[in-house]
Amino acid sequence: MKIINIRLYRTGYTGIFEEDDKYVLFNLSKNGKLKKINEYNKEEYVDYNHFVGMMSKFIPYGSFLKEPVKIESITIEDLEKALSS
Repeated sequence: MKIINIRLYRTGYTGIFEEDDKYVLFNLSKNGKLKKINEYNKEEYVDYNHFVGMMSKFIPYGSFLKEPVKIESITIEDLEKALSS
């Protein structure tokens, strides 16, 4: 999976990760609890840029990573590594 959007809050992270067939909007609390908020099927978008453009209407464009970062799992450690890359 790849992380494509991430924002740090006092209580944890929120962001979007990409899987083979969908994008997933999530919250991850600092205690490690993952909550999937919504899923978006990739087939509904022309390409990655179309998805980012559509989501930028609701999520600040600046929170999207310049290049998606491959991660093993949605953990605090992996998200911190993605932010620093």
